[in-house]
Amino acid sequence: MTTTVIDVKTHNVITTIPVGDNVVSAQPIFTPDGKLAYIANNDVETVSVIDVKTHSVIATVQVGENPELVDFTPDGKLAYVINEGADSVSVIDVKTHSVIATVQVGRDPRDVNFTPDGKLAYVANLGGDSVSVIDVKTHSVIATITVKNGPRTVTFTPDGKLIFVTNRREDPGLISVIDVNTHRVIATVQVGGDPRDLVFTPDGKLAYVTSRDENSVSVIDVKNQSVIATVLVGEEPRTVTLTPDGKLAYVANRDDDPGSVSVIDVKTHSVIANVQVGEEPGVIAFTPDGKLAYVTNRDDDPATVSVIDVTTHSMITTIQVGENPGVVAFTPDGKLAYVVEGSS
Repeated sequence: MTTTVIDVKTHNVITTIPVGDNVVSAQPIFTPDGKLAYIANNDVETVSVIDVKTHSVIATVQVGENPELVDFTPDGKLAYVINEGADSVSVIDVKTHSVIATVQVGRDPRDVNFTPDGKLAYVANLGGDSVSVIDVKTHSVIATITVKNGPRTVTFTPDGKLIFVTNRREDPGLISVIDVNTHRVIATVQVGGDPRDLVFTPDGKLAYVTSRDENSVSVIDVKNQSVIATVLVGEEPRTVTLTPDGKLAYVANRDDDPGSVSVIDVKTHSVIANVQVGEEPGVIAFTPDGKLAYVTNRDDDPATVSVIDVTTHSMITTIQVGENPGVVAFTPDGKLAYVVEGSS
């Protein structure tokens, strides 16, 4: 499989980089300084390390079975790789590109996130109905938190005090709220069926959750841990992403025909635009300045990325990329977009 590199100014493909098979990285793939990209290769149980300046693979790191995604500690010194098939996390030293620890977690891990101070990592174990808490200094599990059925994502409030966990196998959908200080579930919030993605507004007051089964987005008041609005969007909404200023939420409606992106005004909790994109839109990413949104269209033939002008909510161009694009991420300077292909 390949990773396509796009010049954001011209919307032209400038190179393609061969990586491993069945790439599944779902987190931001760049180190915080933007110099390296880490990409998990599911079928060959490796992580490809790309030098962003030269667009070349400079290292291949062997990890565990079925690596699902990669995320970095806030200081950028360590990469945590979720190994779905091995029920483990591989810890990579970013300086040496070598695995320095393997941490056993719960069954079928799917997501990892770090406290803002980088001291703890929380891992959602989809098959184990639990969240593992890892001490980043010792690479050891210090707590296992039982949550509701099918935890898929773990997301911190901006202040780092709470974690919201999507439980996708509950009916109706539920969000488990965990207190970081006590590692305990302090509340559950009922949302629409099969919650898939969750984001917080920058001020931490609201959370937006996509509900695949009900074609809606639930808006949660974080302080009161209650749903204050339900916004109807297109069919099978999967991902939700906020503009950098937090004023708009973009929702990818995977089963609309043709595919679409619903644009929600965060102040009014209403859909203000629907943008037609390619077939089966998946991931949405904004340029750091918030002017453009890139949307991967997995079922287009050939596969594409739609580029949306955020001011006008209109598609301004379509870029052909490699088969089955699953992730799009921007370098911190906003000059390049990496489209990771072959994602499951």
